[in-house]
Amino acid sequence: MESNNIGETILPADNTENSITLSAVVIAFNEEDDIARCLESLLFAGEIVVVDSHSTDRTEEIARRFTDRVYQRDFTGFSDQKNAAVSYARGEWVLIVDADEVVTDDLADQIRHAVAEGKHDAYWMPRRSFFLGKWIRHCGWYPDRQLRLARRHLAVFEHRLVHETLSIADAGVLSADLEHHTYRDLSEYAAKMVRYAKAAAEQKFADGTRFALGDLLFKPTLAFLKMYVVKRGFMDGIRGLMLSVLTACSTAIRYAFLWEIGMRDDGKEESI
Repeated sequence: MESNNIGETILPADNTENSITLSAVVIAFNEEDDIARCLESLLFAGEIVVVDSHSTDRTEEIARRFTDRVYQRDFTGFSDQKNAAVSYARGEWVLIVDADEVVTDDLADQIRHAVAEGKHDAYWMPRRSFFLGKWIRHCGWYPDRQLRLARRHLAVFEHRLVHETLSIADAGVLSADLEHHTYRDLSEYAAKMVRYAKAAAEQKFADGTRFALGDLLFKPTLAFLKMYVVKRGFMDGIRGLMLSVLTACSTAIRYAFLWEIGMRDDGKEESI
């Protein structure tokens, strides 16, 4: 997409309200490095809806090259942002995509066929994730099926701070991959790791989980062994080893945050 003039507008060919069958929706924040690639892969949809959380980079400017349906909304959680994006859509079906994901040509063809056939209310699709430029085939990262295509009236995300999902019983399975271009470097991974670990701890606390010393002592090691040994992360070489170590670190940070939240909420320090 770098060859395109920044002033050029590239809209979906079929974007009139009466003819929209499929809406593609994306939430974004400071995604200038990824969003053009994402939105270009969505041009087959009848419309593209982008909900931006007041990005401070060129995200909104780039998004408006592909669609005039760009909305600004304060970030109140991933579930809320995605539900808002779905509410702005006008199609009978919605395809929910993250700004660092790309719909491959094969997947686009399968989505068109699934929507036209309408055999199910929703569809799972495998996701192929890249870490530091390489597809991670193991570590539990593939096929990592995601429920991302659904009839609009059924596409409601449960309110959770992290790991927001759809829950639709009548769901088929597509075979073509959704591409996920994750962290560009370890600094980005580390920054996101801390944010997600904190959000996961807050969700655990809200669900009634409380800090236990055994969790902090043993669960990081178990997380490493599960990813590196059980899920064969060793077959992904140095990247598999790094992901397994970083997952163990993320687990430890999550339980450290859970301890901090509990101490703040209770006003006293737990005994060991």
